[in-house]
Amino acid sequence: MTFVVRGKRRRWVAAGAAVLVAVAVVTVVAVQGGDPAPAAAATTAVQRGEVTSSVAASGKVSPVASRELAFSVAGTLTSVLVKPGDEVVAGQDLATIDDADAQEARDDAANALSEAEQALVDARAAATDDTATGCTSARSAAYGTTGQDAVTAGSAVLLTYQATTPPAASTTATATARTSPTPTGSPTPSASASPKPSASPSRTPAPSTGSGCSSGGSSNGSGGATGGRGSGGDAIYSAEVAVNKAGADLARAERDLAGTTITAPVGAKVLSVGGKAGDAVSTSTFITLGVVATMMVEAEFAEADAVSLAVGQPATVTLANRPDETLTATIAQVAATGTATGTLVRYHVLLAFDGTPEGLLIGQSATAGVVLDRAEGLLLPQSAVRVTSDTTGEVKLPDGTPRTIGIGLRGDGDVEVTSGLAEGDTVRLNARS
Repeated sequence: MTFVVRGKRRRWVAAGAAVLVAVAVVTVVAVQGGDPAPAAAATTAVQRGEVTSSVAASGKVSPVASRELAFSVAGTLTSVLVKPGDEVVAGQDLATIDDADAQEARDDAANALSEAEQALVDARAAATDDTATGCTSARSAAYGTTGQDAVTAGSAVLLTYQATTPPAASTTATATARTSPTPTGSPTPSASASPKPSASPSRTPAPSTGSGCSSGGSSNGSGGATGGRGSGGDAIYSAEVAVNKAGADLARAERDLAGTTITAPVGAKVLSVGGKAGDAVSTSTFITLGVVATMMVEAEFAEADAVSLAVGQPATVTLANRPDETLTATIAQVAATGTATGTLVRYHVLLAFDGTPEGLLIGQSATAGVVLDRAEGLLLPQSAVRVTSDTTGEVKLPDGTPRTIGIGLRGDGDVEVTSGLAEGDTVRLNARS
């Protein structure tokens, strides 16, 4: 009895399991409705537009020109009127130091110049007095004659000698020519006719006394009032040297006084400030300005891309804080040598904005793009074309049939179609599917 009951239970369990499997199979078949159909390949149509080939690199916005400003003398800061990030205009005061010492030095230099100029006036006046009162007496002492006999209207001095001077034993023709001829009919020359030449026809005037005398307003070689190096000329020369030195000292003192205030030479943005009021400062750089009028983008291009870049090429710039705005620019400089980082070589490129945009931030990130080539015509996405050579490619029609086409410029995301397809033709989006 017991064994029969157990056998019936096993048969009922097996029958129930079979029914469940049958129901499951019927349900799956009903839901799927038979074998699934294959998915259709994605397609795209040939369009007309512009194909561009460009390169891009990351960089930052920087002021290409900067100014480092310093005080002309060391001192104590009395005021600092700007901070980093401030924009300043030309002529604006930026910082000052105590100018008491510089002002005193300037006043002393001005007084020294006045004294030197007065000394020069006195030296010239003294030389003029010596010339007016000393020349006649000096010549009289040298030649034993009066001034009227020694000087005749600025001409050469005519020397006269005593008539009692014995005639020379050997009088030359030249010496005779310098005397007046003996009157006709007088066998012996009288003392009143003409002085006879002395025994030494080469007799010269006595040495100059250094009085500064000159003839005809010019220096006679012994130092006249016109700047010769005699006693009067030396005094004038020394006074002129002193005036020149005092003038240079005054100019330097005035520059130092003006340099106690730092003033912006151009419109710019403050990049750094070296201290605060009360600090002691030297003559090293205290304020650095970035000239915002020359803001550019500094970018590092890969070597393979840099070889295609040249000054004057148009470019675009996208700023990190303005991703939806494209700014136009032009390549201003391409470095002649690259910078190696491991095996990667990059070239420094400067791009100038076509008109400085408002709100540029020094150091902000930017992306620079340069269009190397462009073409207008029919185009397809690069994925729809399998390139087979420089001028040919292969596409697949919607039914999978391959077709050879002519291609031109291969741009950043599109390929120029030159033959084999017409505008609106449809091809598979994936040429390898």
